[in-house]
Amino acid sequence: MSLPDATQELQRTISNSCQSGKQVELEKGDYAVQTLEIPKNCKLLLFSKDRVRILFNGRRNRPLFVLQEDSVLTLREKIEIYYNTNNVQEVNELMIKRPESGRVEISKGVKISLFSMK
Repeated sequence: MSLPDATQELQRTISNSCQSGKQVELEKGDYAVQTLEIPKNCKLLLFSKDRVRILFNGRRNRPLFVLQEDSVLTLREKIEIYYNTNNVQEVNELMIKRPESGRVEISKGVKISLFSMK
């Protein structure tokens, strides 16, 4: 089964929440996405009260999240990320691209699973 690409919709939600300073609560469901950008000086909290699965359908070993200068990404609660790689040792470095001024926090409730789309 193929999921529709939710990248543009989710990117728009992220950009709007960064401007308004609000958190992003994802609705229950599955989201197929490519790279998502966290704007400069944005503090983004991404979470869900129900199970959410984010399937990275971009190119293997490319970043799912790209943070800009002084941005913060926090992932919490009931989010499952399916990332396209087979590199277990470097999954966090591959999945998230950030400058030194960027920060990422991933709570223990977030599940990251690896898969291969060959």
